[in-house]
Amino acid sequence: MRPQKLSVSLILLMLVTSPFAFAQETDVTSLKERIINLQNQYPLGIRTLVACSTVSGYGSYEPLPDNKVKAGDVIFFYVEPQNHSTNLAEGTYEIWLTQDMVVLTEQQQEVFKKENVFEIHDRTNSPRLDIFGVNQLTLAEIQPGKYLFKVILHDNVKGEETSATWAFEVIE
Repeated sequence: MRPQKLSVSLILLMLVTSPFAFAQETDVTSLKERIINLQNQYPLGIRTLVACSTVSGYGSYEPLPDNKVKAGDVIFFYVEPQNHSTNLAEGTYEIWLTQDMVVLTEQQQEVFKKENVFEIHDRTNSPRLDIFGVNQLTLAEIQPGKYLFKVILHDNVKGEETSATWAFEVIE
């Protein structure tokens, strides 16, 4: 007889918590929609640009101890966009970002440039609110000296671009 009571209790518990879980999901969905509306209203930006020795995921990276790097080293740049635009059409969420990277001398002379280093063009059934990108820069042929690493981010949905820089010095 005791197992029957346990079964009945579980069923009642499921019935009681199911509407609550649905209400929470609706609240979360509503909150995500509000975040998307705010991101779409404000200008595109770069929240984070960090030179790293390793990157393992969103918000998970090992920053370099300083801005001095040895010739021949590999640097990873962790980039978090801010206020990327999301287009909601036919029940799907679309984001479309591309990024260029440039290395400049102290005198603003271009040493290296690569367009469309990465592209994030997703159509998903759920919104992607937090995204990141990783660039890899190998300093094989850069002479010792002071440089700027420049990220140029393009939001192809919003039609905007923004940039951020990181100053560094190549040493032998």
